[in-house]
Amino acid sequence: MRIHKRVPFILTYCFLFTSLLSSCYKKDVQVGDELAESHTRIITVDTVSVQLSSYVLDSFTTNNNEFSLIGNFFDSYTGKTTAGTIIQPGLPVISEDVATLMPKSAVFDSLVLYMRPSGYYYGDTTKPFAIQVNELATQPDYTYLTYIYNTSKPSLLPNPPLATYSNVIRPTPRDSVRMVLPQSMGQDWYDKIRTKATQFASETNFLDYFKGIYIQPSNTTGAAVYGFNLKDSSVRIRLHFHQTLPAKINKYLDFIVTRTGYQYNRVVTDRTGTTMEPVTKGQREFFPTNTNPFAITQAGTGVYLKARFPSLRDVLKIDDVVRLMDARLVMKPVKGTYDYFTNSLPNILYPVTTDATNNPGSALLDSTGQGVQFRAPSIDFMYGSNTNYTFNITGYINSLLNTSGSADNGLFLIQDLAPSAKEINRGVIGSRQNTLYQTKLILNILTID
Repeated sequence: MRIHKRVPFILTYCFLFTSLLSSCYKKDVQVGDELAESHTRIITVDTVSVQLSSYVLDSFTTNNNEFSLIGNFFDSYTGKTTAGTIIQPGLPVISEDVATLMPKSAVFDSLVLYMRPSGYYYGDTTKPFAIQVNELATQPDYTYLTYIYNTSKPSLLPNPPLATYSNVIRPTPRDSVRMVLPQSMGQDWYDKIRTKATQFASETNFLDYFKGIYIQPSNTTGAAVYGFNLKDSSVRIRLHFHQTLPAKINKYLDFIVTRTGYQYNRVVTDRTGTTMEPVTKGQREFFPTNTNPFAITQAGTGVYLKARFPSLRDVLKIDDVVRLMDARLVMKPVKGTYDYFTNSLPNILYPVTTDATNNPGSALLDSTGQGVQFRAPSIDFMYGSNTNYTFNITGYINSLLNTSGSADNGLFLIQDLAPSAKEINRGVIGSRQNTLYQTKLILNILTID
């Protein structure tokens, strides 16, 4: 404990009179003849143990996210993550009569899948982005109620892939992935549209005819996972053709992603050889050790970092405690586990309440009380030793101090809840066993003597 300042009690009498009514821990504050000799102090306590753990979800929903994650990312801390996406293209909007748009003299050119990156990536982008497109054998369906999970496996036709791609790409919207689908398939689509076949009469008919596609990595080599935004039609199948009379005019029709409620990402991680490999069947929570003094947050693969404060109420044993003034949780990423390009830290984290059930509760609000308390990492670019995420959790800690039996309550520190996550960035956070990068709870407490 370190004493910051000493203030004569008589100068702070009015302040204490109001604050003690709502936030005091010792109800019997003595006031008498010796009042002038009493003093208040603000002391700092940083010895309350913070117990970290990595909680791994069994599975989580990924449908209706309107965002695709595709690629491989292999990591010694979190395991081998493989991400693919299942989408269904809908019918194009045809603004003119088909006979005028596609006269007998018109000629089919190609059927192409275009994918424009959102700008998000995680991993090594100097390695080729190797993917393949497979046709679905059946339409995706909900696993439970209106949910499809990250572990749901699509049913694919036994045919060879519709297309493959392997190239280094720039993860920016200015670049794009172009994959030519089979010529026979494109010609069949073209002919059916031109002849107004029943398969293209409605979207229901079309999805019965063409169930959709699964875009997945085509190799088992770790590289990078890329993001693709489905809201702005960055992923589409385009049918190219041209009119010949009176002159050549290039035309196309776009099949953009529909049925977003059934679009989902299959994100599966093999955690063999990591600190999150289960030792017993069904193990979900993993605690730091002296050998591995860290816990992990990576919501995009279903890993939530949990912080508990089991010894917090020991603070009440301090004889002179009057009021908690401030509580800050300072989390330190372990130097060497992140960089600024390949393995960047989560760009934000925020605290969510939880308890012994490990179910997420409500997010902690910021100082305005209106918004969620998001925190970006403060980067120590020179030495790396002081990189941290710092959260003001005064209100939450105050509630724990005033509630007996709250030792199992804690916080998840996450970038997002797994069902809505659009990134797989991970943070390796130093635990209490880590002497160099230790997560700490820092309390400023008002006392009286």
